[in-house]
Amino acid sequence: MRIAFLKMHGAANDFVVIDHRRPFLPEPHDALVRRLCDRRRGVGADGVLLLEGDAELDFAMRYYNADGRPADYCGNGARCVARLALDLGLGHDDEVRFRTAVGPQSARRGAGGRGIDLHFGRVVGEPEPLSVEAQGRRFDGHFVRAGVPHFVVAVERVEWTPVPEWGAALRQHPRFAPAGANVDFVAALGPGRIAMRTYERGVEAETLACGSGAIASALVAEARGERSPVTVVTAGGDELVVAFREVEGGRDVRLGGPAEIAFRGEWMEPAAVGAGRE
Repeated sequence: MRIAFLKMHGAANDFVVIDHRRPFLPEPHDALVRRLCDRRRGVGADGVLLLEGDAELDFAMRYYNADGRPADYCGNGARCVARLALDLGLGHDDEVRFRTAVGPQSARRGAGGRGIDLHFGRVVGEPEPLSVEAQGRRFDGHFVRAGVPHFVVAVERVEWTPVPEWGAALRQHPRFAPAGANVDFVAALGPGRIAMRTYERGVEAETLACGSGAIASALVAEARGERSPVTVVTAGGDELVVAFREVEGGRDVRLGGPAEIAFRGEWMEPAAVGAGRE
């Protein structure tokens, strides 16, 4: 079976993206996703995005982490699949509306056409102060659910932070059981600017950017006195911009940044393997 795909990235958070409006991939997808995301034997990616048809909106987004498991949401993934949809001519007035597991969202091209501005919608509630112990130390942070759960920890300098060790310990912490949480380490850079490094569940490693993590970190920055918008400098060096405004029950949030096509390709999947037999 031949699988046409795009390799895309949102601020170096990279994905295999497949136009699946006419479904052809056999279920379940977990083994195929793991093969595609393998950085030595496959295409290599943090996750797989499927652009699927929807009866009411322009399309639906389905997302799988690199471990093959479905995830409710991915912010940079949403911006990448929206870029593909716009390139395919979906939507109206250069804007697409699409379904995600956390609710309908919309997106449009950013200034200059390089990026995608995503209207995430409402993040409910306020960041929850939380203190947990791991690796023989106490971590004071905030819990935020920006589509998926995040634990945001303030540090002095992100480049000094042992993200693989601390991130793995906190991601699996019993306080976040059973699903676990993504872990964001954040340092202030100046008014309206923060640096962020993220350990992502499902990837089980640091990624070079995280869209939902940027949203969570910006809302924690607001709780510490920052105002909208907040620029988030990612581990890969790109910048994501999070804008927010207070609404009933939380914050209405937008996320902007690069969403680019690295290359197009074709994956050759043996029929027996594609059918779930290994």
